[in-house]
Amino acid sequence: MVITSRENKIYKLAVKLASRSGRERFGLFAVEGVRSVADAVKKGADIEHLIICDGFSCERIPCRNAYVFAKKLFCELSGTVAPQGVIALCRIPATKLEDISDEGGCVVLCEGVQDPGNIGTVIRTAHAAFCGGVVLSSGCCDLYNPKTVRATMSSIFSVPAVCRVTAAEAIEHFRSRGYRIICGALSPRAKSLYETDISGKTLIIVGNEGSGVTEETAALCDDIVKIPMREDAESLNVSAAASVLIYEHYRQKNYGI
Repeated sequence: MVITSRENKIYKLAVKLASRSGRERFGLFAVEGVRSVADAVKKGADIEHLIICDGFSCERIPCRNAYVFAKKLFCELSGTVAPQGVIALCRIPATKLEDISDEGGCVVLCEGVQDPGNIGTVIRTAHAAFCGGVVLSSGCCDLYNPKTVRATMSSIFSVPAVCRVTAAEAIEHFRSRGYRIICGALSPRAKSLYETDISGKTLIIVGNEGSGVTEETAALCDDIVKIPMREDAESLNVSAAASVLIYEHYRQKNYGI
């Protein structure tokens, strides 16, 4: 049966998930596109509902609750210019700080990062560089914003991510587990990243796009580091800076200081 009415309960649910309040109320978020949905299945994501565009075949994506929507309705739900025919409504995992593994030896804390693309890129880089997880402070944009989910390129299903904890709580937790705490900041206290030993377990903190890491958080760090760059160049985007820090940890850990 093809669903054609906006009064359908699944259509209404999907519309509500476009807002942060809706995602928090129902504990669900949307994932769109064949590759992303297939990756969600592969990684064991809890798919509550599968919305399929009429005429689109996705037999290889198993789901107990699949619904076929008329193309017009499906396009209204899609968050992309060129809809890819399938949307999965996934259960938001209840990940805690304790769930983040020490195996990678590196965890990234984003403090007050507002742009979904930046959060998504940090998660994607953390996945690529074998990081144990990513923590988003209370002031960050929503991890499950559709733009954030797309920017992760499915890495959201591979990297444990913890939301809505304070930077101080995260620092205390990981310090108790033997992590060295560093942040990237333009500060008189900052020393070159390449003169800093971060080969051991490290919590890397990056801050808001405009104001950076707060003074309160910087005061709790073991080291404040800066990335060497030309004086006449603008500071790096937060996701670019995070990538440099993450991969310097990876290099030191695996190839020596």
